[in-house]
Amino acid sequence: MATKKAASTKKATAKKPAAAKTTVRTVSASAKPSVPTKVAEVQTSRSTKSQLPDNIINIVLAELFGTFILTMVALATFQDAGALYVGLALAVIVVAVGAISGAHVNPAVTFGLWAARKLKTVLVPFYWGAQFLGAMLAVIVANLVANNSINLSFSDFATINWGVFGAEMVAAAVFLFGLVGVISHRELSNGARALGVGLSLTAAIVVGGALLSNLKAQDVVKYQQEYQNAQTAGSENAKQPEIPHSAYVKGVTVNPAVALAVTDNATNKLDSSSSDDKTNSRLSLEVILGTLVGAAVGANLYLLIAGRRRS
Repeated sequence: MATKKAASTKKATAKKPAAAKTTVRTVSASAKPSVPTKVAEVQTSRSTKSQLPDNIINIVLAELFGTFILTMVALATFQDAGALYVGLALAVIVVAVGAISGAHVNPAVTFGLWAARKLKTVLVPFYWGAQFLGAMLAVIVANLVANNSINLSFSDFATINWGVFGAEMVAAAVFLFGLVGVISHRELSNGARALGVGLSLTAAIVVGGALLSNLKAQDVVKYQQEYQNAQTAGSENAKQPEIPHSAYVKGVTVNPAVALAVTDNATNKLDSSSSDDKTNSRLSLEVILGTLVGAAVGANLYLLIAGRRRS
């Protein structure tokens, strides 16, 4: 009996080293392929960051024609009362081309999403180029239909009125805050997202328009006081005050591309004694800087409040 037990013990002890060798071989064999796989994944992710998507032409065309449609609607309803029409037009555009390009149709939206790390840097110039081309196409078509009724001048491009700048900035911040909030809720349907984006633009135009209206009222009162003082002082030493810049502005655009196409009030519309009918484009530094800054602030403000950053 003792001999049998000793023999079985020797067999058991003889099998253990074989099992240990098998285990070591299995672990080392499975561990080796994982290293080059991870390196390949890192190299692939780095190389694709700077590459353009395969549908870049579709993106450009979608942004071009989307901005064209939005600009045409803005040209027809460029007042505070047209905010709902512009918002509904944007909702339709989001449904139509949202799956292709995201339906930015606005350089401020592109900049805001880029600032929020939701858009590759390499795509920004393509979006901006397509958007401004779409706005220019809208001007050309409108002139062809209306017999060259839009005669744009860019003499006020370098103008910065801080009141108008503030109205555009707040409006863009409201728009991007709502837009990023809507697209961050992935459980929403495409129709609900489109409606949410459109209503965000409507709310932005209403808010910016209210701020601009208050600014106009204050500037007009100041102008009237200065005009009365000049009339009282007499014609010899009187210096006629200039019409305030805010009085020329018809409304906030919340969109530099649309601002290219829409115009300010002509001087003869504000002063009956003037014969100057020149119309300046709304595109100016106050609009460009105001909308870009506001878009970046609004997009990142939502991400800050939501407590997450998604690329």
